[in-house]
Amino acid sequence: MGFFKKLFRKQTVEINNVAEKLQPVVVQPVIPQTLQKGFVQYYQLQDDPETVENLKNRYIALDVETTGLSPNNDRIVEVGAVLFENGEITKHYGTLINPGVLIPFEATAVNNITNDMISTAPRELDVYPNLVQFLGDALNKQTAICAHNAKFDLDFLSQTLMRLGYSGIIYYVDTLSLSRKLVHGLDSYKQDTVASHFEIHNEDSHRAVSDAIVCGKILWELLKLEKEECEKLKRQIENNKPTNEELEVCAYIQNAIVKNGGDSEWLRFSKNSSNYVDVSYYYTMLKFKFAKKGKYIIVDQNTVKGINLDTELCTESEGGTQYIRVYFNSPFDLEPLVKCFMDAHKRCRKSTLEVISYGGRYRQNAMEFISTRVSLSLNEVESLLRSAEQRRAETNISTEVSGKKAIERNVLFDRNEITINPIHNRVPLTGIRNIGNWDLGFEEGFEFYSEGEALRKEGDIERAITLFDKARHNGYEAPALYNSYAMAYRQLKDYANEIAILDEAIERAATASYGSGSASVFESRRNKAIQLLLKQQESHQAALDKELKGQQKTEDNKITAEMLKSSKGRAIIQMSDDMTVINEFSSISEAVRETGINAKSIRDAANGIQKRAGGFIWKYSIEES
Repeated sequence: MGFFKKLFRKQTVEINNVAEKLQPVVVQPVIPQTLQKGFVQYYQLQDDPETVENLKNRYIALDVETTGLSPNNDRIVEVGAVLFENGEITKHYGTLINPGVLIPFEATAVNNITNDMISTAPRELDVYPNLVQFLGDALNKQTAICAHNAKFDLDFLSQTLMRLGYSGIIYYVDTLSLSRKLVHGLDSYKQDTVASHFEIHNEDSHRAVSDAIVCGKILWELLKLEKEECEKLKRQIENNKPTNEELEVCAYIQNAIVKNGGDSEWLRFSKNSSNYVDVSYYYTMLKFKFAKKGKYIIVDQNTVKGINLDTELCTESEGGTQYIRVYFNSPFDLEPLVKCFMDAHKRCRKSTLEVISYGGRYRQNAMEFISTRVSLSLNEVESLLRSAEQRRAETNISTEVSGKKAIERNVLFDRNEITINPIHNRVPLTGIRNIGNWDLGFEEGFEFYSEGEALRKEGDIERAITLFDKARHNGYEAPALYNSYAMAYRQLKDYANEIAILDEAIERAATASYGSGSASVFESRRNKAIQLLLKQQESHQAALDKELKGQQKTEDNKITAEMLKSSKGRAIIQMSDDMTVINEFSSISEAVRETGINAKSIRDAANGIQKRAGGFIWKYSIEES
């Protein structure tokens, strides 16, 4: 059933190998001929919209009372199971059980079941065939079982079934964890407290059938609340969903992972507000982006050696110089990166399974996160890959017609080729107090940093830098300090000081506990500062050239004006090289207006300083005496 495709795993077997071991098992409601141990597994269902709708149709509420808390050493003394269909009780099964062991006083104090009460009760071999028959397809992962603190009940049930030779696969819902998620503000989340919240009365608390009825009614109320949560989740997933073209890349990555032996059970995709698409297995594996300058995927620099694709450095926010952008046109261009995908998948899957194996809140947080991301079915992957093939064919035709547009790349500048002259009041590294004593440096310097950062955010940059200097002087050397320094100098467009402080940050990161990851980010930021410094210098030089050119033009105009003034009233003749008169002007100024030839050139030609002006011979009509 589609209802069970998305589920939470827990489990009585090694979680890494569980997928290989899962096989449908039909449980026969008869007493086993031998007591060969069975095999029972149980899995918590994900509370998604499809699950909610299917639970409304049918579920079994279960409760057990026991001789103690250990499913291996203690025994069930009462079991209650109630079938709910469309929110109504349609049948139930319950009985006391004589497990062949005595009930401790402590257990009787909780459930009020005494040894006298179970002395005439049926034994396990008489009870469990009937219970198995009642549970029916719930032991073959068709009908879900619900319980309050379900792990307790299912631990006992599965251990007993296996001990008696039964096998099965159970999907369950825990009303305790669901209550904590959906019902806020309760003093506790015991079953009786949650029941009171929903105004459900328990006729016989701590007896199995009555508790199972209450649990089933609680689940019905929770399903109403969960439907609202599912609608919110659905909207959130839709808002975070990548575009169809981006999903084609997701499909290619998922297909490559599966083809190479990886699993896609918790492989998810999501688009954030900065338009990066996250590929995650709970933990982020990869990121890619469809930017204006091109489509690129972000990977570790060490994984792209020898590939024939355009690359450039990542920005500070993308992880710094440790990572690199790899540009592509079609998802199929990413084939050289498949090993990179597999390495990232292996690493993140291992970490995810470790977190999930902790159980409890760790597992719940992981599953809630995973549920907000987009998953792709096998059919969806196949459809998206066909779409990507068609798009690649269309893109190739378009590229042949229009030609490939060049992309301006972010290059790594050689720091040794950049000369800076920063002006500041910072003490040299040798003058810093508490070097090597992180705790004391933090104690004496953090307060200055915190106050300075608040001022920086308010726009009081100069005072902020003064306080950063004090924090640094007292031995505070966290990456946050250098980031704030750099941001302050960037705001002032003082790129020389930004580069200088980042030089120091990179030097100190090499030996600091926060390590090379921060150094990579610092290097990326420094590279950007160098780029901005060079642009600033180019801009200043262009402004200076423009100013000099303007001054020269002013001087030329002044000379021309003076020459025109001095030559006013003297007629001048324009002639060809064979001395044929072309034109005669009343003054040089008139000749300039008519011909556009520079006045100084005409005057110099007329005075014999140069032979021609504008390609013509020039003579005054009346020679000076």
